[in-house]
Amino acid sequence: MAVAEERLVAVLRHGQQQGFLGPGDLLAHVVHARAHHAAAQPKPGQRWCDLGSGGGVPGLVMALELPNIELVLLDRSQRRADFLKTAVQDLQLAGRVSIALGDAAELAHLPQHRSVYDGVVSRAFGPPAAVAECSAGLLRAGGRLVVSEPPNGGETRWPSDALAQLGMRFVRRTADIPTFAELECLAAADPAYPRTWKQIRKRPLF
Repeated sequence: MAVAEERLVAVLRHGQQQGFLGPGDLLAHVVHARAHHAAAQPKPGQRWCDLGSGGGVPGLVMALELPNIELVLLDRSQRRADFLKTAVQDLQLAGRVSIALGDAAELAHLPQHRSVYDGVVSRAFGPPAAVAECSAGLLRAGGRLVVSEPPNGGETRWPSDALAQLGMRFVRRTADIPTFAELECLAAADPAYPRTWKQIRKRPLF
């Protein structure tokens, strides 16, 4: 195992021990994150956001895979944000990977996050409607959301009429396992979106 990968696994193990990363083999988490990166295909010079970064996947892995993208790891938990800050330092990613602490539904209305991202990745942020609504406020027109999917999911998880309210459309679902859905932001979201997290969870758009 290369030194960089050993360091990554050590960081992820620390996150797993704190409950920030799900159970299971750590290398399997890395493989899943690399597949997420391959599905997202970020371009050099782009700015991406890992929505609900938690234990740092796929964000930390993506940053290591492509050293010339700017990445923001967004999480609402102070403990997870502190872990991510340490992880960024340990993996020598400071300068191009930063941490955004706060509620995604609130941060998406701030100028430094509103409609500025070329892409958003999400592995376990929440149900499809919540992921789409929060991402709509973060993505620029033409930006893409690439979200991890259950293997038995389908296009019905992303209804076109509801996505149109957010200025988004479903593009594709990868055929391989792990599986990912890709959505495109067609236009900047209406200022009303995203709503508050309480509204998103209580009255989802779909």
